[in-house]
Amino acid sequence: MDIAIADVPYDDGKTLKTRPALLVNIDGQQATVFKITTKYEEKSEVIKKFYYPIEFWREAGLDKASFVDTHMTYTLATEFMLKNPPIGVLTDTDAIKLFNFIKTNQKDSV
Repeated sequence: MDIAIADVPYDDGKTLKTRPALLVNIDGQQATVFKITTKYEEKSEVIKKFYYPIEFWREAGLDKASFVDTHMTYTLATEFMLKNPPIGVLTDTDAIKLFNFIKTNQKDSV
């Protein structure tokens, strides 16, 4: 799972933030990503439960301890995602833990 720098919309859909994003799927002209954030402590407990802590963040090419925000995916144009080379790759360990984290959260929210 590649990590790239992308312009990801805020939840309001009106503004963008250039940030690391985890590429989870490419389907033709569309790329599906999760945003990656370093902001955690100031978030509510409700929001924190959707943040997966990247254990091997340095190995993944990130500069700071970071979290995958799994509360929603974002669809971006593939051409913009692939404009620059990825900055890193999520380790296999983190990829498996992220999958299990999402699976558990989906089960808990049903």
